Amino acid sequence: MSGWRESRYFQLVVSQARDFAVWPIGRRPPAGWRAMPFAGTIQACGRQVAELTGVARAGDPTRSLATDISLVGLLRKAAGEQPDAPALCVGDLRLSYRRLWESIDDVADRLVAAGAGPGRRVAVVGERAEDLVATALAVLATGASCVLCVGGRPDAAVREAQPELVLTPAGAATPGGWPVVRQRWRSVTGAFWQANGRTEELLAVPAGDEPGPSLVVPLADGAVGVVWRGSQLSWLAGACGLPPSGHGDRVSVPASAGPLVGVVAATRALLTGAELLLPAAQAPGAGARDDETAGPARWSLRIDRNAGRADEMELFGFAETSMMAAVVPGGEVLTPLPQHRWHVLDAGFGPVPAGEVGELFLAGPMLAVGYLDRPELTLARFLPDPLGAPEGSRMFRTGCRARCLPGHGFALVEGED
Repeated sequence: MSGWRESRYFQLVVSQARDFAVWPIGRRPPAGWRAMPFAGTIQACGRQVAELTGVARAGDPTRSLATDISLVGLLRKAAGEQPDAPALCVGDLRLSYRRLWESIDDVADRLVAAGAGPGRRVAVVGERAEDLVATALAVLATGASCVLCVGGRPDAAVREAQPELVLTPAGAATPGGWPVVRQRWRSVTGAFWQANGRTEELLAVPAGDEPGPSLVVPLADGAVGVVWRGSQLSWLAGACGLPPSGHGDRVSVPASAGPLVGVVAATRALLTGAELLLPAAQAPGAGARDDETAGPARWSLRIDRNAGRADEMELFGFAETSMMAAVVPGGEVLTPLPQHRWHVLDAGFGPVPAGEVGELFLAGPMLAVGYLDRPELTLARFLPDPLGAPEGSRMFRTGCRARCLPGHGFALVEGED
């Protein structure tokens, strides 16, 4: 990623929605943002944000702590409209919406008894996608924040998140520090899972500790988590740019897809009443490469229609943009999805002319909250959008260089200054 070349020090700015960000000292903040009486390095600004919000380990230090349960509510609504329709299919396993949500509700009750709930963090460690989908939904149903610890280094993600509970398949190695088994249950696949805690006693729920419920997904090294809020995921139910899906359709996840692609596909399918078709279980360690979420990703989504035809599209995105930002219709030209904004900017955050090369910035409703417990990294990568609408919006600094093309598109470039 390209760094801040113009200065080491920045002014702290805040939007009307209580988003915090940094902006070059001496320059007027973009519309919808105002300067605060504080300036310093990115690290100093991050510490100031944590102090201002009163959240020492906030999953989202830049926003109010209002609980967002719209995602779980929409999922339950979709299930209630067609309880006997197929919801999840993998190999020989096929679950109806009724059976899936019976399992989710049972696990959610057990997790509440184990100490999960609003203000808590719950880490989920596992290999099988179908178990991960159901377990993550159960965590969100309790109002807790779900930290997905998947990929090559799940232990690193658990240690970084410091959750109150760690959920693992029974018999699997549990990261040190969570030695007490508080609950055990049978998952949707028939495998036994357990909730591991630090102590025998249930600790008091912290006041104002999490913005929950939210989903925390890992970057490649497992040491940094990206916070996806519930409203960001529920946006996938509408006109987000993905092919429409509904009752009787099947949304397929490619066998080569990483876990974050699976989250997007699962959310899209279950919110719209379609059936989620997952690849057969893979051996431990197989699947996505460790670097798939470290930068831009291209992936395909296929929807088989009830009427017999199929739609497939290739998408481009980052973990920080819900794995979505643009569609790749062919060649190297990328076309932004509806409601997504993109800018190719120079070092002064001004737009470059068509045909010129600059740094790619992305914005829109798919944008993540930021990074878990990394306010300084959040401030460095999520900036005020100088060309944004509405006012006070943010953009993600991708670190990628791109060429601004005539019309509504761009192309990534490498090796050009």
